[in-house]
Amino acid sequence: MSQDIENKKVEEVDENVDDAMENLEDEDMDGVYDEEELIEAGYKAHKFSLFDSPIEIATIVFMVIFVVYSFIMFALDNRGGTEIVNIFNFLFDLVIKLAPGVILLVACEIHEKVELIEYNLSLNSEYMARYQMDLLEKMNKKDQ
Repeated sequence: MSQDIENKKVEEVDENVDDAMENLEDEDMDGVYDEEELIEAGYKAHKFSLFDSPIEIATIVFMVIFVVYSFIMFALDNRGGTEIVNIFNFLFDLVIKLAPGVILLVACEIHEKVELIEYNLSLNSEYMARYQMDLLEKMNKKDQ
């Protein structure tokens, strides 16, 4: 018998929710994904930039200085000319030596992206909580 009462309560709640959803104006649902509203709400988009943080700037400056220094030293060491094999060895060695800097830059960009995703998710959860509270208020007003 208590099972029947619980089933009736669940059916009543389902009917109330269905009625409330049918009575909601379509205008309430418009603009949920409007880009202008998201920007006004504080959402941020990640834009790729190598000059966002001091560590990225320092890495770029160091890499540029290292490349210039390496080319100058290679030119000074091989004034009389060199074979193509030595040039390829120099270039591959330079790429290998710059790889940790590139990995650091990629890690910094990933970290920035994750921070923005976390920020946007917190905004989204707050937005959805407000939306659910508004929906609950509309349902309560309809019942009264």
